[in-house]
Amino acid sequence: MIITTGLLIDHTEAMSALVDLYESEWADWYNPRGASARADLTERLERNRLPLGIVAFADGQLAGTCALTVMSGGLTERSPWLGGLLVEPALRRHGVGLALLDRAKVEAKRLGFSRLHALTAEARQLFERAGWRLAENVEVGGKLHGIYVAVL
Repeated sequence: MIITTGLLIDHTEAMSALVDLYESEWADWYNPRGASARADLTERLERNRLPLGIVAFADGQLAGTCALTVMSGGLTERSPWLGGLLVEPALRRHGVGLALLDRAKVEAKRLGFSRLHALTAEARQLFERAGWRLAENVEVGGKLHGIYVAVL
């Protein structure tokens, strides 16, 4: 499997599939009474400022996405954040998440940042495998999350 990454702004043809992926996988957040996946993705159509969307493809097919953002989980004291990390369920544990984390670090560095932060409750192993350091644990929405840091 060949995994490639790019900026969302260069792959707008993936928008509808990404909306469907977010709405199916994160239905508790992206639903008619909640946040809009399309609005979030549209905000990420940037090249040189935050929020910036990143996409991954496996053998040319959409495989996942993430974003560089100003805040995550309501936390604003650090910036930038890696957020919205989501990989197609059938492609998890095949390197797509690692490729997205790598590209996010490249883009954050290109934008002039020296660190990148991530907030996660579910993907701790992925961040640790990628060499990110656990900075602290925080409770967000009644659930324990780890704040991870990558030095660029």
